[in-house]
Amino acid sequence: MPPIVTAVVGCGSFARAIHLPNLAKLPEYELRTVVDINPQRAHDTADQFSAPNHSSDYGSVLSDTNIDLVVICTPHNQHAEMAIRAVNAGKHVLVEKPMALKLDELRPVVEAVRKAGVTFTVGLNRRFSELSRAAKRLIKGRKYPLLINYRMVNDIVRHPWALDPEIGGGRIISEAVHLFDLVYFLVGAEPIRVYAEGGNYTHPELPGTQDNAVMTVRFADESIASITIGDLGSAAYPKERVEIFSDERTIVVDDYVRMETRGFEEDAGIALPAVDKGFVRELEALATAIASHSPAEVTEADGARATLCAVKTVDAIFNGSAQKVDLGAYIK
Repeated sequence: MPPIVTAVVGCGSFARAIHLPNLAKLPEYELRTVVDINPQRAHDTADQFSAPNHSSDYGSVLSDTNIDLVVICTPHNQHAEMAIRAVNAGKHVLVEKPMALKLDELRPVVEAVRKAGVTFTVGLNRRFSELSRAAKRLIKGRKYPLLINYRMVNDIVRHPWALDPEIGGGRIISEAVHLFDLVYFLVGAEPIRVYAEGGNYTHPELPGTQDNAVMTVRFADESIASITIGDLGSAAYPKERVEIFSDERTIVVDDYVRMETRGFEEDAGIALPAVDKGFVRELEALATAIASHSPAEVTEADGARATLCAVKTVDAIFNGSAQKVDLGAYIK
């Protein structure tokens, strides 16, 4: 199969640190164009990653019949509209998380994707980590519901656009979508209710944002996940930790570099040489889906679920009450 001709839209720090280097080393992809609203940054990024074309015009990508895949890494409030435009142009799409910021954006994205019949995915990469996959295998066939603790805490984050509720969505919608998707992946049942306490603890310059919270998610199979997210911690301490309890067994994934187990007949612990959050495997899986004309593992429904959980969690903080989660009420 010929390589997947790709355009990357949005040349910020994330695209330059993650997707562009990974695309460059995977033979399944051919980088053709980079796009950024800042023409100089587009030019410099094209030079850095040997892209033959660069532009500040998103429309030029959509009209280029040679481009197969559009990777969207722009500010979050642009994701839904840009994804819809790309699939309507017949392009496969990887849109970075979150798929959308608002609940009324979910159905238009889902309907556009399904009508276009393209391969579409959202950058919810944690489930592609080697350790996430290993943990999922270990709990296969479990008898009882899961109890999960997920902690994502680091030092104070200074990225105003991501924490701005109107542009980035705030910490919960911007980042906790990763956590909601990972616990759903592990549980394998739909979330039905969320509750949270939290608020704006470290960014008084951004009224309305939520930067620290403790959240709970109840699933249809009675599993429960407790999620802590924030920036009140130290950068010297590992950012992420997942603890999974079920059937008299315990699995701990420490910062996606180490896994410990207890209660299994044989120790199933793993130590990786470096942190693996699944970014490369995400792209490999997408290439396989495109080549086989099949849905991606992370679908538009998964993107909608993660956004729904995040928005309902913000509602729970503001309203002080548990919020019902019903994905079917927002997408068919």
